[in-house]
Amino acid sequence: MVANVAVTAAGSYDGLLRRAIVAMKHGERAYLEPFAGLIADTIAPGVPLVPLPTSRRRRAVRGFDQAVELARRAAGRRRSACWDVLEKRGIAQRGLGRRARLAAGGRFAVKAGAALPDLAIVVDDVWTTGATLADGIATLRAAGVAVVGAAVVAHTPPGRNSRA
Repeated sequence: MVANVAVTAAGSYDGLLRRAIVAMKHGERAYLEPFAGLIADTIAPGVPLVPLPTSRRRRAVRGFDQAVELARRAAGRRRSACWDVLEKRGIAQRGLGRRARLAAGGRFAVKAGAALPDLAIVVDDVWTTGATLADGIATLRAAGVAVVGAAVVAHTPPGRNSRA
């Protein structure tokens, strides 16, 4: 649970799944469709999906936004809609310890003029500390969206990101 929202993860962020996610984060598109299938298998059909986007810089380097692509593809499989309504702001979390990740806030803003769904499931690639999910959920709730769930490809095993 993150921010009183149930989070479903298709697997653990280790082994082959971790290597495939890292490859995706470095621009490998071949994993998008299979990962979207994993996410689609964990969510209810018809519920709008809201991706938790990456930064403009990471999107430019990678050539795509993994969360947006995963949400679009999973939505297509579940007869849902993908609402790409958030934008990332602030510094990247990579290299930050658990405390710093959890202390940071305000990672997201609603895009100017964006129409919002009444309810949604948030989508991201990896759930590590829950800080990104919590920020996305808080941003959507503040805008009046009822967040009814969260779905990720993988969850970091306990203790893997325990640096202070």
